Amino acid sequence: MATEILRKSPESDSASQIRSWIETALCAALATLLFWKGILPAWRVLNTDFPNYYLVARLLREGYSLDRIYDWIWLQRIKDHWGLSQSLVGFAGLTPFSALPIVPLTVFTAITAKRIWIVANLAFLAISVEYLHRSTALSRRRIWILSLLAIVPLRTGFLYGQMHILVLMLLVVAFYFHQRNSELACGVCIALAGALKMYPLLFILYFLWKRQLRAALATVAAAGIIVVTSGLLMGDDLLHLYATQILPRSLQGEVIDPYSTTAASIASLLHRSFLFEPALNPSPLLNSPNVYAIVYPIFQLTILLPLLALLNPSAPDTRREQLEWSAFLFCLLVLSPVPSSYHFVVMILSLVLLVDFLLRRNEKTLAALAITLYLCMSIIGLVPFPAFSRLWLGIALYALFLLCLWRSRPPEAAAHLPLRHAILALFAIAVLITGVLGYRHHFFHLQQEMARRIPTPPAFLLSDPRPTSDGYLYVTMSLDGFRVLDQQGHDPIPNANLRKPVDRLSFAVASDNALFVELPDDSGSRIIRASNLSTVVEDAESPTISTDDTTLAFLRERKGRGSLWTIPLGEAAANHSRPTLLSDDSYDVRSAQFLRSGALLFVAKHNGRLALFTVTPGNPPAPFFSSPTDIGSFAISPDENHIAFTQLTNNRWQLVLMDPHTLQQTALTSTDCNAYSPAWLKPTTILYATDCGRGLGLTALASIEAVR
Repeated sequence: MATEILRKSPESDSASQIRSWIETALCAALATLLFWKGILPAWRVLNTDFPNYYLVARLLREGYSLDRIYDWIWLQRIKDHWGLSQSLVGFAGLTPFSALPIVPLTVFTAITAKRIWIVANLAFLAISVEYLHRSTALSRRRIWILSLLAIVPLRTGFLYGQMHILVLMLLVVAFYFHQRNSELACGVCIALAGALKMYPLLFILYFLWKRQLRAALATVAAAGIIVVTSGLLMGDDLLHLYATQILPRSLQGEVIDPYSTTAASIASLLHRSFLFEPALNPSPLLNSPNVYAIVYPIFQLTILLPLLALLNPSAPDTRREQLEWSAFLFCLLVLSPVPSSYHFVVMILSLVLLVDFLLRRNEKTLAALAITLYLCMSIIGLVPFPAFSRLWLGIALYALFLLCLWRSRPPEAAAHLPLRHAILALFAIAVLITGVLGYRHHFFHLQQEMARRIPTPPAFLLSDPRPTSDGYLYVTMSLDGFRVLDQQGHDPIPNANLRKPVDRLSFAVASDNALFVELPDDSGSRIIRASNLSTVVEDAESPTISTDDTTLAFLRERKGRGSLWTIPLGEAAANHSRPTLLSDDSYDVRSAQFLRSGALLFVAKHNGRLALFTVTPGNPPAPFFSSPTDIGSFAISPDENHIAFTQLTNNRWQLVLMDPHTLQQTALTSTDCNAYSPAWLKPTTILYATDCGRGLGLTALASIEAVR
């Protein structure tokens, strides 16, 4: 019955009328379920990930500096200042281009923009169904049934305001144009889809292997135009940041939680099985990064090579091309290192093309099996399934694609086998060697980094440690926002003592352990004294206190660019309470710390480079130290004989120790991950945040003996 109702047939007899009624009822029931579980709740509230797109799109429209959109805490501050109700935001793993479709909607409030986006997604889904109808022998109603059977992917796509329904539409239209030999239009659609989510760009490999050079060139040219245009709109620095720092970690499956058991990713399964992480994965099956480095490339080749071997490079047969296209797209989903449920919206295209192909050949059993596997993948989340079930079901459905390709291979394909097998063998060797060496390099210092971890309560992000007389404090991410905690995990400012729950994004500790905390809200950030919740200064963030506790320095941001200010504390504040500006507009200040002399050392972006500068009240800033690459955050040792700072080395932030008198440097880390926000816990010990073995920027705390 599952396959009978999907075939076009005359509706002249009573049986066909009954089938038609069943189809209509099923379609209506699935549409009602989508409306009830997806569209209606999405209409009422903001929910990840739409606020992420909205924030970055509005930053672009309002002319903000965009080079920190991948900084979790910085983007959270913007969210608070703009009054978005979403508890957490983050742009990790998303392409800069993916915010562009939302730019026109940022003239509205966030919730209104999301509602417009929901309506737009309904239109994208309808267009997808229409073009699938034009590309196959299936009726519109039956394509709607297959589409709406993607229950959880569609529901989460609408609920989270994701881009994948738009990606589905672009890929469907690309296939439609490809069928009609309109390769330029096909390439443009694929390039646009690839700008939103990178994996569609791998269709370039498909076109090259199939010797469809016009389609490959059209896709490359369109992608190039998109990159150049986006660079003009968003800045080359942001695109370089994404290409060199964000994308590589995304391809390694390390964006949010690389150990998630709900991800349909072999990368997550292997992280869970072979990599130890004290908080997120304390009990792997076998703690062996070397096994991971070998197994992962082998899995990738096991998935990809059979498909490449079965693709037919000869003059295309329309139906065979349909099957190959759908199989290649599904292969990309199986190989994806970071798929969530909503990624599988595009599975609709693969499934419709496969079912149409099978029913044309009267292979009803295989069609029913494909629909069953597809439905099982689509209800995970509604119905309990074991861990990694979507991955295993996806592999099973992919095996069905390969079976169909094998059974339908044309006789003339055998003539190309020897040469193609030789090319595939060379390709496999190159991929295997590159993959194993790459992952061995990525994990080379992982065990050493894990040995440096400090025991803390489990959390996805712990950052910005600061020493106190009896330990340290740090900023951590919780489900309802960011908090400042001590080493026992206690919050020194309980929500009960505040007017309402708010983020605590930065803080400073005086020598007497007095705590000053930044509280952001829709009126801006203010710095309060934690002991009595009194406001010290408005429009202020990232506080730091002088060594004699008489002066507070802080930052003020305008359009994403920071300026450095000071204000007296204590008795001095009674006579002079107005802040003093220490930097001009040419400095985009990121962080600062006092020297014992009263001067301030600060990191700022100046003339396109992040470097260290010094300033004293009444004098202009002066260069202190500039490395060949950017400097991130820093900390001055208690005796001022050393400065620990983070430096961008080979596109990763590494921890470096420097003698401020001789400027001699010693690298303390050299990992294929990032170190952030150092602080001196003791005269010889540095605390720092690290995302080694974790999601990008979702750091844990570690310590290292820097001075011996």
